[in-house]
Amino acid sequence: MAFGISEQTIEEIKARTDLADLIASYGIQVKRAGGSYKACCPFHHEKTPSFNIQPAKGFYHCFGCGESGDVIKFVMKYEGLGFVEAAKKLAAAANITIEETNSDPQAAARKRQLVLHAELAAFYRRCLKTAAEAARARNYLASRDIPDEIAEQFQIGYAPQQAEAMLKWAEKHHFTTEELEAAGVLRPPKYPGGRWYSPFAGRVMFSIRDRSGRVIAFSGRTLETDKTKMRGGKYVNSPETLIFRKSDVLYAFDLAAGKIANAKPVREAIVCEGQIDVIRCHAAGFSRAIASQGTAFTKEHVQILKKVADAAVLVFDADAAGQKAAIRTGGEMLAAGLLVRVASLPPGEDPDSLLRTKGPAAFQACLDSAESLVAFQVRIARAMEQTPDSYDAISRAARAVLALVRCSSSAVMRASLLQEASTLLKIPVAALEEDLEKGKREEGRGKREEGRGSTQPASAEGFGAASPQPSTPNSQPSEDAAAPENNPPPRTEMALMEFLFGNGPDGQLTEMLESYAPDTIFQHALTCGFVHAYVQETRGNEQAMAELRGTLSAADGALLEGVFLSRERASLSELDPARILEDFLRRLWGDAIRRRLGELPARGDAELERHRLSLLMRMKRIKSAPWTVAHTFMTDAL
Repeated sequence: MAFGISEQTIEEIKARTDLADLIASYGIQVKRAGGSYKACCPFHHEKTPSFNIQPAKGFYHCFGCGESGDVIKFVMKYEGLGFVEAAKKLAAAANITIEETNSDPQAAARKRQLVLHAELAAFYRRCLKTAAEAARARNYLASRDIPDEIAEQFQIGYAPQQAEAMLKWAEKHHFTTEELEAAGVLRPPKYPGGRWYSPFAGRVMFSIRDRSGRVIAFSGRTLETDKTKMRGGKYVNSPETLIFRKSDVLYAFDLAAGKIANAKPVREAIVCEGQIDVIRCHAAGFSRAIASQGTAFTKEHVQILKKVADAAVLVFDADAAGQKAAIRTGGEMLAAGLLVRVASLPPGEDPDSLLRTKGPAAFQACLDSAESLVAFQVRIARAMEQTPDSYDAISRAARAVLALVRCSSSAVMRASLLQEASTLLKIPVAALEEDLEKGKREEGRGKREEGRGSTQPASAEGFGAASPQPSTPNSQPSEDAAAPENNPPPRTEMALMEFLFGNGPDGQLTEMLESYAPDTIFQHALTCGFVHAYVQETRGNEQAMAELRGTLSAADGALLEGVFLSRERASLSELDPARILEDFLRRLWGDAIRRRLGELPARGDAELERHRLSLLMRMKRIKSAPWTVAHTFMTDAL
């Protein structure tokens, strides 16, 4: 049994679904190659097909990025669906009835709540369209230029003022008051003999749906303009229930996910602040728009989005609160490895008002001119200063940017962001890197001090529990760990491989590697082999990377697959890839020279000391001199 669906049903789904036809149905060009098929991989950019499809075996494998699986895995990966969702979609296409097992004691209650919410959404829709008291709601939607076909698509309705209408509806449809209370749509009397009441009374009702399009909650907007008469806030949302958690839901994700996953050339989501903004975007043809539900964008929201997106453009209000929210949300996205841009709207506008008054072209222009998160942070920081070019102002802006860069978990992305910050602030990259590392050390020291002040026992185990630190290859020495081939490449070398693979074959980068990246600057054989394969691919050997895979041990093969599966795409950066590679080469040469210095005897004759001084001077110039000078010190004579 798997995920509540019988193994027999899963096998029937696989047997009835032709893998080649399924992949072709997504608009991917599939060509026969003997008894199998080939295609350009839909999961990474390539010009020569390396995506092998075996319909007879029901299996696919990409020799470029390593992605592989069956029909269910393909739908999961391509559409960002869970296993059950993907299986159900394929079953429906193959006319297969799924009988789910019910080992969860709460499954029946959840199913009952789903039925209640579906029927209640239909009830609210009928009230909006036909109830006399809903005239004010209809006028409000008309004033916001939301026609009935859009209201139908998003299941917008109206909650009647009197709870008696809800109670009559519930009795007719055989729902109990306890079920309505559990769903958060009705509340019991506050005193004996009192009446039930609705927290949504007299509000426009926006249906909240899960990834599969099922209604799981509601958000009610007041029609009252007098705050003294307003019960509750401008919006009242459903409480968390068996089927609804705010951190698990993105508004309109059921409509947008497939559009985001298949967007070209970048799988980029449009992230708004409000429901009306999202609805307006979809109505105007921007169907990749989503928003968080009743809360700020959380780590959980980012992980949901990351299943279908590699990037996001934030379209928040231009006021101080919107700017702060954009930076905080962007930081969460950077931490998950998403590329982030921020679109700046005209003062006083939001996506809804801009689209209604200026039209889709004006909104598209805002998206096209969206700036990187770092550029946005720098611009906002400088706008707050009376003298933005003063030393203090630049220092404050640099600290703000470094706090943002520190969010990123990817070395490639951090290098790109630092390069951009360096250009914008006119501060050397080396200085920003030094302050970034200093900030990390101070943060680590603070965590350690916090751990010492805790009630944990002062043992190594207790300290680790209080202040977890990332493991490193040498954190737990062992006989096996002493062997270099069992250790992964250093972080900089892993980041270099991710950058080169993400950027794709590039003649300029290849020339730089051939000129300034001798084997002696690499610490790990995998990095050396990868760079050679990258150069060969650029020079025309399209199988070079596949040939490299065939020569690797299981451990190095797994590391290489990690590089292939990395979602960081440095080619999407606004920075010149050559500038990024320059930074990598500076760091790699610095590391190599430090290793050579460490191998020298502590004391020696005058010749040895001159050699030591020469290495130190070379390292300094490679690190800080302009590239036109720095690269002249890059030779393999270490």
